[in-house]
Amino acid sequence: MIRNAAGVRGRWWAWAVLALILAASASVAGEAFAHAEPVTVKPGDGAVLTTIPSSIEMLMSQDLARQDGANDIDVFDASGKEITAVAAVIDNGNRRRLTVAMPLALAVGAYTVKWKSLSADDGDTATGQFSFTFDPNAAAQPGKETQKEEPTGAAGTATATSNTPSAAGANGDGGGTSWVLVIAVAVGMFVVG
Repeated sequence: MIRNAAGVRGRWWAWAVLALILAASASVAGEAFAHAEPVTVKPGDGAVLTTIPSSIEMLMSQDLARQDGANDIDVFDASGKEITAVAAVIDNGNRRRLTVAMPLALAVGAYTVKWKSLSADDGDTATGQFSFTFDPNAAAQPGKETQKEEPTGAAGTATATSNTPSAAGANGDGGGTSWVLVIAVAVGMFVVG
């Protein structure tokens, strides 16, 4: 009977260790499998601008994959006509920064910014949109620049919409997260076994 109680106690600890390992793995995987979504946008969502911005700038939550056409920012006027003439550019010094040049002249009115991204971390795509108004006679308002809370607890909520998983590492950057899960499960099974 004493031997049986010790066996039950030993199994309980093994299950507790396995649960901790799996919880830690899920936490790491959750961060790694998140999508490249805007952390900040300039101008902010809902901004009222009295001067024409030279560019639209987005700082993403993950590095962006360098793949033609995979990451872009398009700006549309109220009639749905695209006003951006060039493709968005990933910053060479910071692969989380995506910008697109704006035209030198804008009509007064509301504008919609539509974006898409391809994460270099996990190969997932994401899309979303935000808006701003240009009116030189209005009272300027910055809008909501912070779009997504970083794991460090930096700010607001994401406005991103859907995503489509694709093969990890579309550009060769797999991130190694699947190996973290495999190792965690193997260690957990070893402890339980």
